[in-house]
Parts: sequence; structure tokens; C-alpha cells
Amino acid sequence: MPAQASGTGASRASSPDRPGPLSATGSVVATSVTAAGPRAAVLTRAPGAARWMLAGAAAAVAIVLGAALLRDDASLDRIEAAAGAERAAPEGSAPRRPVVPRPSNAVPADELAAANAGGVLALEALAARYPKDPAIFRALMQRHALPPPYHAAALAAAKRLLELDPGAAADDDVKRVVASAAGGPPEAASAALDLMADAMGSHGADLLHEVAVGSSAMKERAARRLAEAAILERATPALRIAHELRVAASCKARQPLLARAKADGDRRAIDVLAPLVSGKSKGCGFLGMSRCPAPCASIASEIKAAIQAIEERVGPSPGAAPAPEGR
Repeated sequence: MPAQASGTGASRASSPDRPGPLSATGSVVATSVTAAGPRAAVLTRAPGAARWMLAGAAAAVAIVLGAALLRDDASLDRIEAAAGAERAAPEGSAPRRPVVPRPSNAVPADELAAANAGGVLALEALAARYPKDPAIFRALMQRHALPPPYHAAALAAAKRLLELDPGAAADDDVKRVVASAAGGPPEAASAALDLMADAMGSHGADLLHEVAVGSSAMKERAARRLAEAAILERATPALRIAHELRVAASCKARQPLLARAKADGDRRAIDVLAPLVSGKSKGCGFLGMSRCPAPCASIASEIKAAIQAIEERVGPSPGAAPAPEGR
């Protein structure tokens, strides 16, 4: 867009780069009047179909030219705002990862590539020279995470990366490294849970939930950290309702949560709800040979309705079997 000098609408109208509305209108009219004679003669001599084609083309050019000349600063601002709105994330979607500009003293790309090829020692030497460039600590994190992984060193690099670029918590590489460390030796696993809880926002809460419902030795500790009010406050609505459904003490306690599950829940809520409406083929009654009823049979219809509403929003769980009928 050509640069504009500040001033009134009259000063913009006299600008040679973008004529104002009045001068633009005069130019279009004058051009049309001047060209009317020769164009009329050409159209008179041309065949009927050709005259229609020439007339249509001339009209289209005049409309486009007039619109371009009559476009003022306000309309340009509106167009740019509309384009920005189209590029924005849809309502209700996850926030876009913030773009952090590279520091002014960022490591040159060729030096980073050479250090990456040289291994950990070369990257650590480069990190000492460029301590504020997240790209180096990302490379260090990924290098330490290569098999066999050095969890403590990878976590230290990830922690520094998150300090320099908090938005990196949304990156798959960071989540993979931290989740892997949570399943490593106890000291590294403990540090990984702390990093999830303290430095990764809603993404850290999601990782804590994965550990809490898994089978690792840290699941109980992860569950305790996830239950902290400060961490749940940072969690997404989908994770909060899944967590509340999981820790609820009874079917009666879960019943008032089902409306939120319909609106906010995802597959994690389904993982909690689906077993509540499925009985066991045996294990109850005399000698354990009778069929066991569903744990929450009294509210099974409400739970199934909640599961159906969630699946209509997010799709069925991969490989999930249909909910059993008549239970």
C-alpha cells in the first residue's frame, strides 16, 4: 500500500498515488466522455455479437477502475480487518500458538546446523554464546532425547526453551520429550511432572491427566498434582469435566455433571462414562456365575445421551464398540 501523508481528506484526494473520491469520479467521467466517440464508431462497424462483447468488457473495466480509484483509507482498513478475521482461529478452537520473534542476537542458521551435526558438545558451546535463542535449546532437547534418552538433560533443555518461548508448550516435540521423561527413572519422572504442572499451562494439565490415568509408577502423584486448584484453573473445559467425572464418588454425584459433559466433554469424558453403562457377563450372584449389572444402571439412559452428544461433536473413539442396548 503506498505510504500516505497525514492530513485531511482533501489532502489525500490530491495525492498522485491514490486520487481522492472527487478527483477519481471526475477522471472516470472524463475518460468515458473522451472515449465515447471513437468507441461508438467501432461498435457501429462491428457485428452484433462483437458489439455486445466489447460493450461488456468496457463496462467491466470501468467498474473495476472506478472501484479502485474510489477506495479510500477507511475502506482499505475494513478490507484488511476482514482478511484478518478470516485468518483468525474459529470460535471455540484452541488458541493459536503465539509467534515469538527471534532475538536480535540469534544464532545464524548455518552455525546452528553445523553445531547440530557436531553433537551435544557443539550445541552446548553454541548455547553458551547465544543463551537467549530458543532454537538452540530446542536442538539440545531433541539431541538429548535420542535413544538412549538422557531424560534429565532433555528436561533441562526443555525447561530453558519454555522460559524463552512459553508457546513451545504446544509443540508436539516438547510434549513428547516431557511425557517420555515422566515414564523414566524416578528423579527424571518427578522433574517431568513438575515441568508439566509449572511451565506448560493447559498442555501440561493434559499431560498430567495422561499420566494419572496410565499405568506408570507416577500416576498417583500426577493425579494429586492435577487435582490442585491452580492447575485445574489452567486446564481446558474438556479436561476439567473429564477429571470431575473421574473423581466423583458415585453415580449420583456424576449425574449433575452430565450436562457439562454434553457441552464440553471429549473422548476423555467418554472413557470415564462408557464403563458405567456396561455390565459384566459374569461375576455376580451365586458363585459369581450371574451377569453383573452396569455400575450406573439407574442413570444409564442419561449417560448414554451424554456419550452420544459428545460423539456427535468430536466423533466416536477409535475402535469403540457401540454402546450395548437395553442396559
